[in-house]
Amino acid sequence: MSQETENRTGSLDARQGDLPDAGLGDADLGEGRPRPEAQADSAPPSRQAVLVAVAAGLGYMFDAYVVNIYSFVLPLIAVTFALTSTAQGVVGSIMLLGYAIGTFGFGWAADRWGRKDTLGVSILLYGVTTAASGLAPGTGIFAALRLITGIGGAGELSVGVPYTAEVWPRRSRAVGTGGVIFSLYAVGALLALLASLALAPAYGWRAAFLFAIVPAAGVFWLRRKLTESMPFLRARELAASRVTAAERRGRVREILTDRNLRRRLLVASLIFTGNAVGYWGFLVFLQKYMIAEFKLSFRHSLALTTIFYAAMMIWPFAGALLADRVGRRPAGITGAVVLATGSLVAFSTHSLAVYVIAQVFGIGCLGWTWSVGETYVAELFPTRLRATGFGLGVSIGRIPAIAGPLVTGIMATQIGIGNVARWFALIWVFLIVGYLIGPETKGRPLAELDTAAEPATRAKAAAASAGCGGGRVHQRGD
Repeated sequence: MSQETENRTGSLDARQGDLPDAGLGDADLGEGRPRPEAQADSAPPSRQAVLVAVAAGLGYMFDAYVVNIYSFVLPLIAVTFALTSTAQGVVGSIMLLGYAIGTFGFGWAADRWGRKDTLGVSILLYGVTTAASGLAPGTGIFAALRLITGIGGAGELSVGVPYTAEVWPRRSRAVGTGGVIFSLYAVGALLALLASLALAPAYGWRAAFLFAIVPAAGVFWLRRKLTESMPFLRARELAASRVTAAERRGRVREILTDRNLRRRLLVASLIFTGNAVGYWGFLVFLQKYMIAEFKLSFRHSLALTTIFYAAMMIWPFAGALLADRVGRRPAGITGAVVLATGSLVAFSTHSLAVYVIAQVFGIGCLGWTWSVGETYVAELFPTRLRATGFGLGVSIGRIPAIAGPLVTGIMATQIGIGNVARWFALIWVFLIVGYLIGPETKGRPLAELDTAAEPATRAKAAAASAGCGGGRVHQRGD
């Protein structure tokens, strides 16, 4: 490593001192002196770590508002634009197409230009287009705006999760990266419900969309107080001095051509195929199902949905705590089994009471599976590729989900929404398989995770550099 790069890296190390587990865990400086982040590893999260998690979570909360408001007021939108069930599914799928594009695009941008600024662009893009959707004169413009909204909103997950994973202490990383962020997603869904109950009946569905500009502005202001991820800056500095031939061809190609990274990408894709398809396969039509099956009013169906999303606020922490205690893999598999069982019971009963109890575990445990899944996938890729790998894996998983609302809309007219929803319970097999073939990452420092995930070519280059006296950081083990 050149002296200039060494000096730059050292300055980054000094600036990272207040962040627990800033990417090197139990590493030392080569003179037997532990790094500040290693000493703080078991301490509570730093102020900046909490700010990053909350800022990312609030953005995801707003994303939840933007995403779920469509399904909550769909019966009213369908009347305004005279949409058939198939057309309703098409519009829902169009936004998910934007999600797939944006998840990868913003993840790639975060590894190229940094976490903080990329998050700022995300909130501005989908905040403005959501409000504009409330002014759409027809189906075509409304659908186009939902596509752009999906692209912008996807950045909240693909940037916010890796960002938080890099600054949160490793022993409770799932709580910060999964519990905090996804519980706030559930809060956003509840806000969308409240807006649907308070604004839509009195002022129409358009008012619920126009209201979105208010929280968007607040989140954008809060994010101005963030600082860039120090592990990311350090990794970028080190990568500049150890560029391999594969890296010159691009981050995506490197992930796709390296055997180790490709396997991790498969794991990520399987987990988020289950998460995304399982979430969107039937939730878009949840209100329609309750209204038709249990003869509820529109307001009554929304009130019951409030219970389900309140449960979704709690389950992310339950899943995250279990993941930090016993491991990501057993926690993720447990959540999927509970969720699938709850869904099968809910869509097989004609009793409203049984349905509500079952969906507390069914819809509620979506928070569990997403909380554990997003933490785990962020840990699968090295810091310099984390957002790209995370975004690519989640994006691939979301591709089948694009067809979810469309397929549900078509099949619902043939066999009914309840039968379709029961079949969708099988999708959680993908998630379970992903965890079974993936490595365990619980409690491991970012440096150790980076070493395990790096391609063989880069590992050899790093070893050669260390052998020539260029390596300043020595790993002592967890």
